[in-house]
Amino acid sequence: MSLLSTDPAKALVAKPVDALIEFLGSGNGRLLDIGCGEGVLSDTLSQQGYTVTGIDPLVGSGASAWRVRASAGAVPLASDSFDIAVFHWSLHHVPEESMSAALAEAQRVLTGAGRLFVIEPEPVGSWQEVSQPFHDETEVQAKAAKAVDKVVSASALTRRRQYYLSEDCYNSFDEFVESMMSYAYNRYTEDQIRQQRVRDAFESHHEGDIFRLQHRIRMEEICPSANN
Repeated sequence: MSLLSTDPAKALVAKPVDALIEFLGSGNGRLLDIGCGEGVLSDTLSQQGYTVTGIDPLVGSGASAWRVRASAGAVPLASDSFDIAVFHWSLHHVPEESMSAALAEAQRVLTGAGRLFVIEPEPVGSWQEVSQPFHDETEVQAKAAKAVDKVVSASALTRRRQYYLSEDCYNSFDEFVESMMSYAYNRYTEDQIRQQRVRDAFESHHEGDIFRLQHRIRMEEICPSANN
């Protein structure tokens, strides 16, 4: 059974890495992980059979994939050198003024038949409800989606789109706070997370002793048209 749905209203819960592996298809080729962070995803994809290079301004030191410290808007890698380029939950972290450049750079490093994948959270679901008071990404997520739309409309490319639900479970509000504070690239304080309205929203999503937060994820593949 597929983990993914073409209908956002019918999206199912799946682990992000499992959803991505299914969406990518065959586990081979040269893959650029744009916004790789600490490199957890890069290493997982490398273990799946891809030859992976990860780039990030705050690049980590993983074991399996090559890392490059760079911004998405200026990729220091050769043109036509990758079969796949992936923005996994990372395009909305690129400054708005650099989103178009980041997508153009991803296209530049791809071969003629290369495929661009943009995986982005959408501002819906219990995750959005809980995080909005201290970390509302509605606007930047919309800008990232618009940047992708412009790429597709301005060129002879086709787009494939599917959805899934990412779910995180916590034993307590304190555990949630600790998890949120571990993301070094986000800008908020612990006091902002511990607002009463955040706690109230969080605690409204309990099932027994577990608190479940879900986020709908949009997955897009952009590639040359079969007619080209």
